[in-house]
Amino acid sequence: MTDSILYRGQEGQSYALYLPTSYSPDKKYPCIYFFDAHARGALPVYTYKALAEQYGFVLIGSNISKNGMSRTETNEVVNKLMADAGSRIHIDTERVYLSGFSGGSRVASTRAMSNDGITGVIGCGAGFPAIELQWTNKFDYFGMAGMHDFNLGEMEQWDALLGQNDRAHQLLVSAGTHGWPVAADFQFALLWMQVMAMKEQKQAKDDKIVIALKQVYEQYVREAATKGDILKEGSLLEGMLRVLGGLADVSPYEKQLSVLRESDGYKQAMERNDLLQNEERQKEQEISGEFAARDGAYWAGKISEFNKNIRSKPRLESQMNGRLLAYLGLVAYMNSSAALKNGDFAKAAGYLKVFRLADPGNPDGNYLEAEYQMQKGDKEQAMASLKEAVSKGYNDVEQLMTDPMFNNLAHDTTFDELVRMAAANNRVGQ
Repeated sequence: MTDSILYRGQEGQSYALYLPTSYSPDKKYPCIYFFDAHARGALPVYTYKALAEQYGFVLIGSNISKNGMSRTETNEVVNKLMADAGSRIHIDTERVYLSGFSGGSRVASTRAMSNDGITGVIGCGAGFPAIELQWTNKFDYFGMAGMHDFNLGEMEQWDALLGQNDRAHQLLVSAGTHGWPVAADFQFALLWMQVMAMKEQKQAKDDKIVIALKQVYEQYVREAATKGDILKEGSLLEGMLRVLGGLADVSPYEKQLSVLRESDGYKQAMERNDLLQNEERQKEQEISGEFAARDGAYWAGKISEFNKNIRSKPRLESQMNGRLLAYLGLVAYMNSSAALKNGDFAKAAGYLKVFRLADPGNPDGNYLEAEYQMQKGDKEQAMASLKEAVSKGYNDVEQLMTDPMFNNLAHDTTFDELVRMAAANNRVGQ
């Protein structure tokens, strides 16, 4: 495992790399390229390297690709990354996969849609490319999102579009909000991709992998049924039949799905879900449209309402309120960041209060608070806020090192220690 492999002849350009211990230059290996929203290439590589070791995959994480880059810049980054890695590592060109989180997921989908060298995409927390593209490449897609992820509706639309276009697809909705999935969920995706490769004759058939995927499906279906999550149960059963049909006996699950679809509970849940999706989109528009016009007391009341509904409403309504709360946190973050950049400290202070109240566990709230305090000249309190951000998992070292708010801290021992701690947060799987 290496955090930073420098590109040949490209100063400052690097990627994180994991090679399985079985790696030999005499063999070719399947490869996953990762694109994080904040250029944290080491984060997904560390998180999933045990899976790469188990299944013999090479993992490569871009330390350059991030949100905010133009399409031209992103294409250049991806081209250089794949060219450099391909010149050094023996990659099986029939089994090249892309994975990304948030904006990085859009990068992965965009690349796969127009590049016939991509076998599959594991997309996390976002689906649609940011631009209209001609869809020239057929690739397999496994999507993942948290039930409280503000982009879940988009992921569901993307999954439906993939099905309409005869693409192999699966959407897995798990607990949580907006972030890289846990290793267990990523293992599901990795097993699914391998079985799809077997069906497409890009990978030799391995009954152990097929059985493992079937067992994972069975486990997730049981958990959904136990929790009464009838829509998730149906989605998983549909996916199981698509991918395992012809490779394993799935006849009991064909019957289970048929019974489920005919049940009143399933039909009612589908109808209710459609209504709530429309309601959610409308409320998101209200949040973004009214955020700056409303005061902190109003948003504190809305946050209290969302939290109450999360605890007390039925499953679908509870999950919708969780996503609305997460969306409000996103809008508050964006407005706080913009106000700080514009030097509007009064608005920034108010927006930050809403952000921290909506999403108290998000380290970005403490990070922005540190920027705010540095602009006020309160270095001591800024360092305390940065320390709190790091304790919550903040890990964007590049942002810390290049943020003009912290330029005069280049040789400050407290700041240097916080940078070191932030870097360590990327090594969650070490």
